[in-house]
Amino acid sequence: MALHLYSMHHEEHGLTAVERVAAATPGLAHRLLQRTDLVSGAVVLATCNRVEIYVDAVTDDPARLDAHVRAELAAGDPDGDVPSWQRLDLTTRTHTEVLWHLFSVGAGLDSMVVGEREIAGQLRRALKQARAEKTATYLLAESIEQALRTSRKVAHLTSLASTGRSVVSVGLDMLRLEWPGRRVLLLGTGSYAGATVAALRARGCDDIAVHSGSGRAARFAESHDVAAVAGSLRDALVDADVVITCRGVGTPVLTVPLVAEAMDRRGGRPLTVVDLALARDVEPAVGDLDGVTLIDLALIQRHVPEASVREVERARELVASGVNDLIVKLKGRQMDPAVVALRDTVKAMVADEVSRLPQGRPVTSEEAEHALHRLAARLIHVPSVRARKAAEEDREDVYLAALSEVYGIEADVRRPAGVRDIADGRPGRDPLVEVVSPDTLEEDACPVTGLDLRDLGDVRRRKAV
Repeated sequence: MALHLYSMHHEEHGLTAVERVAAATPGLAHRLLQRTDLVSGAVVLATCNRVEIYVDAVTDDPARLDAHVRAELAAGDPDGDVPSWQRLDLTTRTHTEVLWHLFSVGAGLDSMVVGEREIAGQLRRALKQARAEKTATYLLAESIEQALRTSRKVAHLTSLASTGRSVVSVGLDMLRLEWPGRRVLLLGTGSYAGATVAALRARGCDDIAVHSGSGRAARFAESHDVAAVAGSLRDALVDADVVITCRGVGTPVLTVPLVAEAMDRRGGRPLTVVDLALARDVEPAVGDLDGVTLIDLALIQRHVPEASVREVERARELVASGVNDLIVKLKGRQMDPAVVALRDTVKAMVADEVSRLPQGRPVTSEEAEHALHRLAARLIHVPSVRARKAAEEDREDVYLAALSEVYGIEADVRRPAGVRDIADGRPGRDPLVEVVSPDTLEEDACPVTGLDLRDLGDVRRRKAV
């Protein structure tokens, strides 16, 4: 398995390109797995300023994987323009590069606002969705979980998140308003809506109403202690001082005719609109209407404050530590197949020895002892043969190192003095190998344990085990 990442970022590709890819991502992870054997897992992260497709790939052919990802993006595009998707300038990363990027993203170091905390929540929800859709493999899930743990360390051990830095907070600060007493209309009920409510309350704004075309306004209002709009959106626009949108469903909810009608009914009162959605909730021309001030993500992007260099450096150190810890853990898991094979082999031997014990009556101590000795002999038979072979081939040091690594046994093996000077008539042969020949192991005692190897039972049966 290998990690691959395909991404679109506002700084590299612009918000328009990010918006286009975001519109094609619904159902993408499921499509990536269902239509090919190149992919074993996928997690898709789509935010206000990025789209990232994390893939656990089976193939070693990056060109085939790249073509597959682009084809499935095209399948989610209403226009279905496959050639244009094949030419799309996606940023790609592989292996450890993916981990470094993922951890930086989770810590808010790659965000429009450095240190923002919303991205960690979005990453957590992306993983939750992938698990629900059964597209998250162990490699993807463990990588994201470790990135989220590192993100929490960055939040607690640096001051990057201590001032509530986020896209929402930057957008609200740009308005330079006295928030107490302002009437705010919130359009949307997702994660950004919750973050917006928290940011407004932190500024002293308590008059907040939420509207949702999906019918989720009442539930959101109850859970966040705000009012739900009972009437039409048209009437709600007339009453509001500030409208904040964060729906991002791909179709503008605030059109020029709708807002123009509301402005005619407002009696000259100005209206401020903040569009936090990647897929615009507000038609750009709304900002050209008299009395309307429109702030969108592109404008917010140009007003992002600089983060402390020292705090960013500390955060990067935490990211490096988190990545290294994960790599060590993943390396350890590479041996899982070997551990499983070892466990299965021993279990099979135990089951075979148990089947040989008398049935229908208690087992005597002599019978139990005999069975245990036989099991022990079987367990060390192959290592014993391999020990002799290592000696024949002058690989004693390699074998002893392996014995110490696997069993923790430190054996003091000393070659008899002058043994290489004893000639046996066959150039290049070591007379030590004639002490116990591998061909006569059935009749001889094990050179390591002294156990009688004839106690292993039928030769053909043992070979089958």
